[in-house]
Amino acid sequence: MRRRAAEGLALPELMVALAIGVLLILAASSLLMLARSTYLLTDDRARIEENGRFALEILSQAIRQAGYRDWSAAGAADTAWPAVSGLDARSLRDAADGIGGPYGAAINGSDVLALRFDGASGGAGGEASMRNCAGASAPADGPGSGWSIFYVANDSLGEPELRCKYRTANGWNSDALVRGVDGFQVLYGLDAANAGSASRRFVRAAAMDQETDGWQRVSAIRVALLLHGNQVGPARGLRYELFGAGYPDAADSGVRIDEAQLPPASRGLLRRMYVATVALRNQAGGGT
Repeated sequence: MRRRAAEGLALPELMVALAIGVLLILAASSLLMLARSTYLLTDDRARIEENGRFALEILSQAIRQAGYRDWSAAGAADTAWPAVSGLDARSLRDAADGIGGPYGAAINGSDVLALRFDGASGGAGGEASMRNCAGASAPADGPGSGWSIFYVANDSLGEPELRCKYRTANGWNSDALVRGVDGFQVLYGLDAANAGSASRRFVRAAAMDQETDGWQRVSAIRVALLLHGNQVGPARGLRYELFGAGYPDAADSGVRIDEAQLPPASRGLLRRMYVATVALRNQAGGGT
């Protein structure tokens, strides 16, 4: 009985098989990289959305609480203090008193928003029932002793973040709320000085000095945030109008952020704007 000769692939057939295998591997790798890129972009968008909603929620809660008075406290009716104040294009330092200097370098013209309220004690243990922007109990050791101050500053790695500054029984402290904040802008809604004047209008902090009893007439606050993620987005070289293209104050440069003027490492990243207008529940002058 004769044995059949062993059969195998010829060299040309082997080369074709290898080429097809390499092409399949490259196609699979491309699909994997595309799926990974899509996942990272989706995750980055979700993180930006979560940060934006969280920041607006904290800001809204603090704004609604501004001006709260504990009328049961001794001397409350005889003490006046501003429930709302702010600064244009500034950044704060932790150890400074309230929104006083010395100031840090402003991040893209970002503003400072300061909200004040009474720290009301409650419960058998005397734990303060009023909370500041960090969620900590506000001290009830005097009228207007509670503070929630928002501003933007760089962290130790140079990443801009929205910070919350507050007063404790032992002094001032600040905590980071949201990272990746390119801009934070604030406008103050002024009620008419008399019944015959125009309805509410919004101005920036620098214009309040020209207003009669400006800070006492604040009835609403409009805030805008520009956040960035970690992934490169589909669009580049954008210009962001935080209060819309129709915002009339041309001198308020912080409301217009051109991506080309941002640090090179952050250009082209995913970005999203968040804007909210919140009405004050209490009078800006510290009433109820």
